[in-house]
Amino acid sequence: MRVSSIDLYSNDLLVTTFDVNRRDVRNPYILKGVTGLDADSIVPQFYGQGAESGSNFNDLVLEPREITLKIGLNPDYRLGHEMSDLRGTLYRAIASSRKGTIQLRFNEDAATVGAITGFVTKFEGPLGAKDVEVTITMRCDDPIFKSLYVASAIVSEFVSDTIVVTDPTSTSPHGFKLKLTFDDTLFSFLMQEQEIDPDWFFQIGYTFNAGDELYLSSEAGNKYAYRVRSAVTLQLMDLIVPGSMWPVMFPGENSYWISDTADMTFNEWYWYETHWGV
Repeated sequence: MRVSSIDLYSNDLLVTTFDVNRRDVRNPYILKGVTGLDADSIVPQFYGQGAESGSNFNDLVLEPREITLKIGLNPDYRLGHEMSDLRGTLYRAIASSRKGTIQLRFNEDAATVGAITGFVTKFEGPLGAKDVEVTITMRCDDPIFKSLYVASAIVSEFVSDTIVVTDPTSTSPHGFKLKLTFDDTLFSFLMQEQEIDPDWFFQIGYTFNAGDELYLSSEAGNKYAYRVRSAVTLQLMDLIVPGSMWPVMFPGENSYWISDTADMTFNEWYWYETHWGV
């Protein structure tokens, strides 16, 4: 991830932009240092075994991330600005909504390539120092950097019921969301690694009628499966077949075998790009 600037947001409002590659003397806030952006404390979590290979499957997860920003205050006295004004603006950003969170957005030129949200846990701004600066520490319970907008794939062609979806940007695994419409009656929805001798499968044991819509999400912390029929929603989480494993997208090319793709139309397949660190 290449970063040229970092935006600080509070309550979805821009507080300030920090220059990374150069220092703009006109900027009232100068970023003097930032820590906590690397992939530290990666922990493997076992969640199952491959049915064919017998290999252990592990989620690699990060512990909550702590990011520290060291910010120099640079008031424009010609405009009547004071140190206290700049410090007060940052203080107000700590909690300007009921959510109580702030967000850092990492930009490559004009495009935001990743963002992370957390709570301010420490604000240090000593008075009377020669070089006036403040240090803000934020705790991010979700430590993965994510894109603000979704990436998507057009799923319209299959080779022997196999779908290939490529994520060329992410550096860490992530879930995805999909919506599909059934064109005929099917007695279950089955997705797995490959048609013959799959290592993992995900199956919903439910009879779908023609016209039914299936909504599925395998995102961490936001998993769901439900059917919509004639504007009536039915939750399907309790009908997921025991032994099923939620499908995952990895950086690069991903293949999924889905039974009876000729009897369904894929309307949406999208995800948020994710990164271990900056």
